[in-house]
Amino acid sequence: MLREDARVFWKRSEAPMTAEDRLERWLADQAPPTRDLAFEAAVAERIARRRAWATAGALTPWAVAAGAALWGLQPVAADLGRSLGPAMGQALAPAGAMLVLGAVTAATALGAARRFVRR
Repeated sequence: MLREDARVFWKRSEAPMTAEDRLERWLADQAPPTRDLAFEAAVAERIARRRAWATAGALTPWAVAAGAALWGLQPVAADLGRSLGPAMGQALAPAGAMLVLGAVTAATALGAARRFVRR
């Protein structure tokens, strides 16, 4: 008898639930995810791509300046190649000198660009 009385008491004390009440209770029971890792990875990838393009854009003027400097130093490199020509060979000396000058200019441009790029 006690069992039936308890069941009747439970039914009387609680109002009947509507569909909205059930949906609200169901949504309240589910906690939202604390972190959406896929979304965070996609955002981080977009930020990294934007920074990479900005870095490449910052290096463009330095690359143009390096090309202009190499073009201007071409006669000097040719004279250097002629003076070293008998020892190293006529074809190898100008190419080697241009490679060395290009490497020095590229290293200088990269160092200067790193100094001016904001992190």
